[in-house]
Amino acid sequence: MIGIGKWQGSVNIQILKFSGDVFITIEDNNGDYAVDIKLPPQLEKVKLRFDSITEIGDNGLKGKGKLLTPAGRELGFEANVSFDGDTMSGSLKIAIANIKIKNGHRIG
Repeated sequence: MIGIGKWQGSVNIQILKFSGDVFITIEDNNGDYAVDIKLPPQLEKVKLRFDSITEIGDNGLKGKGKLLTPAGRELGFEANVSFDGDTMSGSLKIAIANIKIKNGHRIG
């Protein structure tokens, strides 16, 4: 399995005019990926629910799912993350933005 562990990266969301850290935990759940994402405090009420996660090559993951807003709206998203040793980079594409994860690194 790819990317198992705890990761931290930074995001700058221009459309919402803030930046902050994102924390990602990737675990093996009996051969399936279990992913938990903690967003910056400004977005703590936003939830990401993955419907599918697939491996891309030897060092990448692609996930698709729904972003749930505090107002109850659901937006489809696609996340792509690549790993290189103890570093990672990625992006989250939703209808209104393409958010890049920068300076990603393993924290556990």
